[in-house]
Amino acid sequence: MAKKIFYLSSEVEPFSSTYSLSQFSQKVCSKLHNIPDFDIRLNQPKYGYISERKYILREVIRLRDMLIDFSNGQDSVNLKSAFIPNTRVQIYFTESEKHFKPTIELLYKSKNGRVHKNNDFRFAFFSKVALETIKRLFWQPDIIICNDWQLSFLPILLKNNYKDNEYYKNIKTVFILHSINEHRYYSDLSYQYIGLDAPSSKIDNLELAIKYSDYLIVIDDEKNDMSKLFKKNKNLFNAHKKTKTTFLKVSSKPNWSEISKKIETLLRKI
Repeated sequence: MAKKIFYLSSEVEPFSSTYSLSQFSQKVCSKLHNIPDFDIRLNQPKYGYISERKYILREVIRLRDMLIDFSNGQDSVNLKSAFIPNTRVQIYFTESEKHFKPTIELLYKSKNGRVHKNNDFRFAFFSKVALETIKRLFWQPDIIICNDWQLSFLPILLKNNYKDNEYYKNIKTVFILHSINEHRYYSDLSYQYIGLDAPSSKIDNLELAIKYSDYLIVIDDEKNDMSKLFKKNKNLFNAHKKTKTTFLKVSSKPNWSEISKKIETLLRKI
């Protein structure tokens, strides 16, 4: 039986790219897709600048006009489907007139360099929609891979709001940490937006994502020395003690076959 993997990322080459996450997502998923007993599908936001004509985005009838509950009422959400160019790797695009259509290629900040104040709301929205999407697809993943601070809400949501739902109870989460920065602090209002109880008014979402994930992968590249940063941060380091963790080295000239093989081995153990 195929192992079903839902891979969530805020950016995937060539559709969007601001840091190493986008290339990592494209390369690793392309490699994993070639494994005969792996069924991997991706999801990223549909930012306004992404050309539907260039990348041949198609409507998915089951994922059209989905009504999803948020604290301010229901939102109607659409997802479209395409393939990563020159591959048969399927990727979904989550549309939102409010959260993603106005976004420019900088993704997380404006042209003047200021960080978007609603980043936590945008990716809270994306995380909840991702969980609702799989049920409407009638496609039940074994594993959901959540990348970096942008997807930090998903493990928290899954283990709190969906834990009693039969459809979701056996799904495991792998959290992949690519960066440690100020983006990881979320507001209590963004928690309320997706129906979560906030532990405080300002939350280190990485800490909670690590705590609620089934497995953690720390991407340790030559530029950021993430393992050192991670071990220096007492809260993050303490959060991982009950979560199985792998530190994965990625060089300046990555061997993607080797990296993907390590991730494949890990996924088979979960």
